[in-house]
Amino acid sequence: MRRPEKDEGKFPACGYGLLGLCCSSCLLGPCRVSPFEKGSGKGRCGDTPDLLVAKNLFRLVAGEALEGLSPLKRAVERFSFLEAENTAKRRAWGRDRTGVIEKYGLPPRTTRKALSSYLFKESEKLLSPFSPKQPLFLKNLYPEKVFSTLYRHSFPPGSLTGFLFDSMRADSAESADVEKILWQCLQISMIKIICEELEKDINGIIDPEGPSQREKQALDALKAVSSNPSLVIIFVEDEKVDSKESIYRTTQKLKESIKGEILTLSIKTVGLLPGIGRRLYEEWALPVAEMKLIVLISSPFATWPLGALALGFNVISFPALSIHGSERVEKFFTDTLRKRFGNVYFLSWKENLLDEVLEFLRWKD
Repeated sequence: MRRPEKDEGKFPACGYGLLGLCCSSCLLGPCRVSPFEKGSGKGRCGDTPDLLVAKNLFRLVAGEALEGLSPLKRAVERFSFLEAENTAKRRAWGRDRTGVIEKYGLPPRTTRKALSSYLFKESEKLLSPFSPKQPLFLKNLYPEKVFSTLYRHSFPPGSLTGFLFDSMRADSAESADVEKILWQCLQISMIKIICEELEKDINGIIDPEGPSQREKQALDALKAVSSNPSLVIIFVEDEKVDSKESIYRTTQKLKESIKGEILTLSIKTVGLLPGIGRRLYEEWALPVAEMKLIVLISSPFATWPLGALALGFNVISFPALSIHGSERVEKFFTDTLRKRFGNVYFLSWKENLLDEVLEFLRWKD
């Protein structure tokens, strides 16, 4: 497995860990199952390689999702200490009020103060572990006609915190249902995306001239998209991981191999992907999973590529998900999703990556 150029000369990563076959979830470990012992290798707890890889992925995304709740909680707390509306900020927010109000399904004449109150109350409900009722505004943010993949299992949850804790309790019980664990990974990863989008909108109301305003440029670039469905390449770059060379090289090869219009966008967080999906649906009237969208993600977080997959995007991530130690888990992301919904995860370490992407785009045609 190739390592990024930047990592050359550094302490090598654990080979078992890169495959997803290294587990230290209990005091019996760490267990490292050889990828060459198919059918016979097991962890000390009795888990097969398929379960080891699936559960490792689950624990990783559960931890990341739990951490993802904190920024939203801080934004909500900041909301509660807001002073009276500042006239300059009110004017700045007014320039983009329509899009935000429509997104949450509120009346066109909703004021900034009313929107602030609404988002504050609804975000508190999502963060509370005691909110069993499904919030309507999440169905407005992630409509089934746009993000059909999300609704494979119950969505949206009544409480993000409650859903996460319930999933973690279910995982602690003995379970041999690998596919169920993987669906949970996808849905739990959505917690990170939901929190990022809500946090972005809340901070945009608090400070209309802040970063969230500048990020709108990526969405504005979609105005140039063709009226006919075409290929769109989206970069999501986390500054913690330097994969620009790999992303640039992959994109250049795609552009050289594909004839026709290609729109490229660059964003800093997966929290903008739902907005891109909704905007393209308005133009093409297709679910995201049926569009030709390739998302290249540079991030150390597993929730970013998995959350994008849950939304229906086709994903290449650098580094790749640690799933190669299980043919069953790998097949779920690279084949099962495609057959059921139309989107797929491409393994970035494969030598024939470009060929697989081109073959997939031909299949889309």
